[in-house]
Amino acid sequence: MNTHLYEEVLDSISDALITVDQDRNIINWNKRAEAFFGYSKEEMQRLGLDVIIPPVHRERHAEGYRRFVESIHSRTSYVSEAKEVEGLRRSGETFPVEITHSLLKISDERYYITAIIRDVTARKRYELMRDRLERVTRHDLKNKIVIVGLAAKRLVAALNLPPEDALSRYLAILAQECREMLDMLDSTRELILLETGDYKPRAETFDLVEVLSAKAEQMKTLGDVRGVEIRLRNFVRRSPVSIHADRSLLERAIENLLKNAVEAENAPGVVEATLSEDGEGSLRIEIHNGGKCIPEELRDSLFQPYVTHGKKDGTGLGLYSAKLALEKVHGWKLSFDSSQERGTTFVIELGKAHID
Repeated sequence: MNTHLYEEVLDSISDALITVDQDRNIINWNKRAEAFFGYSKEEMQRLGLDVIIPPVHRERHAEGYRRFVESIHSRTSYVSEAKEVEGLRRSGETFPVEITHSLLKISDERYYITAIIRDVTARKRYELMRDRLERVTRHDLKNKIVIVGLAAKRLVAALNLPPEDALSRYLAILAQECREMLDMLDSTRELILLETGDYKPRAETFDLVEVLSAKAEQMKTLGDVRGVEIRLRNFVRRSPVSIHADRSLLERAIENLLKNAVEAENAPGVVEATLSEDGEGSLRIEIHNGGKCIPEELRDSLFQPYVTHGKKDGTGLGLYSAKLALEKVHGWKLSFDSSQERGTTFVIELGKAHID
């Protein structure tokens, strides 16, 4: 590769790339490094690396570099893990960067160290906004909603209103809406943590049949309103069907799948939730509805965020969240089959998740 083409390749990289030799002479300094730090390659070759390291970190960097050089004889190659540090721009501004190092060794006396540097300012701003939003939703906003919900309940009790009274019904609706808003805040925070990989699973041992039964009972009110019966079928012969998993995540996923099925079913209709086990002991949950099938054009993207069908108030996040919870956290599989003739069936394959 000729020198001009080599430099063009380096300059096309979206991250800063810096290479130094065994004497800390700067060999490579691409255009992105120039944009990040504000120095040309010629200036850096004259000034040296210290000008892009905040003064407070220079001594530690020099000590780390010295230890690395002393270990060169024991290394044939090296690639570091990504590490977050601070960089220093020509303007004097510090900014967060993510850096990885690699070693190209010719001999103990001749080698090259390359740093790939990514400006993570935007990511840090997002994380800061996320943390602030989380604090607001978890504390300030949730506290206000709890107060409104409790006030509605206490007002009904204080006025001694019968359940059929109009004011009593409106206050009951207000209390229910408060509960749903709290659930929405919790699920939104949960989704952010699932997406970023920061979610910490809360595994516990519980009866899978008990969870399915509770969720089917919870959805019964919605089913009654829409003229849809919810049936639970259990073909696993032992009891309890104990599994060790994050119960909260599984409950939310099943609730979402049942709700979608009820809303897609035509009245009078039936939604079936079936628990079964194959000959090798792998568990399987199927949630089936007739009624509307999923349009062909949506099937490839159904588990993507903001994809929804036939629900004017839908966010398009329910299936996306369920997919993350079941597959990313638990290692299970969520899939579906849909046609005009067979209806729609969502399948959760848990594998051998049970505990004997």
